[in-house]
Amino acid sequence: MKDFTDNLKPAQPDGPSTLAKERSQSSLSVDELAQHLLSPDGFLERQKRILRLVENKPLFQKTQQMNLSRPERYHLGLARGKLLRRMWDKHNWSLDDYKMAEYLVDDVSPFTLHMTMFETTIREQASDSQRDYWLPKALNWEIIGAYSQTELGHGSNVKGVELEAKWDPKSKEFMLHSPTLTASKWWNGTLGRTANHAIVVAQLMLPDSKSHGNSAEPTFVSYGPHPFIVQIRDMKTHLPLDGIVIGDIGTKYG
Repeated sequence: MKDFTDNLKPAQPDGPSTLAKERSQSSLSVDELAQHLLSPDGFLERQKRILRLVENKPLFQKTQQMNLSRPERYHLGLARGKLLRRMWDKHNWSLDDYKMAEYLVDDVSPFTLHMTMFETTIREQASDSQRDYWLPKALNWEIIGAYSQTELGHGSNVKGVELEAKWDPKSKEFMLHSPTLTASKWWNGTLGRTANHAIVVAQLMLPDSKSHGNSAEPTFVSYGPHPFIVQIRDMKTHLPLDGIVIGDIGTKYG
């Protein structure tokens, strides 16, 4: 039912008209200033070109975004991230083009940690053979990775992480184990729902050479925190692998 409020107008001057007035009084040329600050690296050209492609995609509209529940926001983030990846492939974007699209969409993607931490750690810390094997899979999104360093009991104190990676000479494998509650990996973006692999930072534990050959259980010596690539979920069912417990910790504080 209509009433008198349908004809009410904002008080004047309103925000847009105030801004327009202030800008009209400036002697600075907005276009010239933009060219001076942003044109050297192709920012403006790239922004204009990418904006034409993303601005009319209904999935990127935010008119109802604040009314969504947390699970709905997560699924929306997944859909947006997948659409951006498909557009990257379709339009043969460079990495800078993709970053511009992310900048323009202006949303937190569930795939951000995969690109900024998982891929980067492989690229910068893996051996040549490890890089040749893992990096193409990560770059093509054949696997989705998380970065699992922070623990419930240890954040910036990386030297104090409690997760252990013990070398088993018999099986020639590293056995990763959380011996305490505070060793639980915590606040590792992408891990809770999205990732099927993870960079896991753990204390490298090697058998003490002095105890080698003894019948008793060997003692282990820590060689400090090291990154390990670990598959955490089945690639078909997306369920956690045996011995791995994964959950969503809910809304982050702050």
